[in-house]
Amino acid sequence: MKLFRYGCAVTWLVLAGTAWAQGAQEPPPPASGDPRVAAALKAAGLGYSLDEGDFRLEYDVDQERSQRVWVASDTARIDQLEVRDVWSVAARGKGEVPADLARMLLKENVRMILGAWQVNQSEDEYLVVFLAQVDAAANAATLQEVIEVVMFSADRIEKQLSDQDAF
Repeated sequence: MKLFRYGCAVTWLVLAGTAWAQGAQEPPPPASGDPRVAAALKAAGLGYSLDEGDFRLEYDVDQERSQRVWVASDTARIDQLEVRDVWSVAARGKGEVPADLARMLLKENVRMILGAWQVNQSEDEYLVVFLAQVDAAANAATLQEVIEVVMFSADRIEKQLSDQDAF
C-alpha cells in the first residue's frame, strides 16, 4: 500500500511539474505580431510595419525631423502584471559609451516620469535607447501616449547629440 501511495505521489508531482513548466513557457509571438497591439494601433489610427515580429512606427516629429519607435510583441510577466517594451534609438557609436554621455543619460533618467535611458553595448558599438514599459493589454489611447513619450524623448536627445536625423 505504501508503494502504491508513493507511486501516486510521484506521478502527481511529475504531472504537476510538467503542467507548470508548460504553463510557464510563453509561446513565441505570431509572425503577424501580437494581435492586441495591432488592434490598439489600428484603433489609434497609427500605421506600422512588422520588424521581426515587433511593430515599427515611423513618426514625423515636425517638418524636419522623424523618429522610429518599436512596440514589442513579446511580453514579460511579474505575477499578474504583463508588460511590453516600447523603445526608440537616439544615438549609435563605436566602441564603449563615453563616460560623459553615460552621466548625462543618468541625469536625464532622474527627470523622466515614464521610461528610462539605457545603453545597449555590443562588442564594438553601443546604442542609446529610450525605453518605456506599458501594460500588454493597453488600450489605444494609452499605447499611443506611451509611444509619443518614447518618440519625443528619443528625438530630443538625438537632436541634442547630433545635427543629423538618423533614427
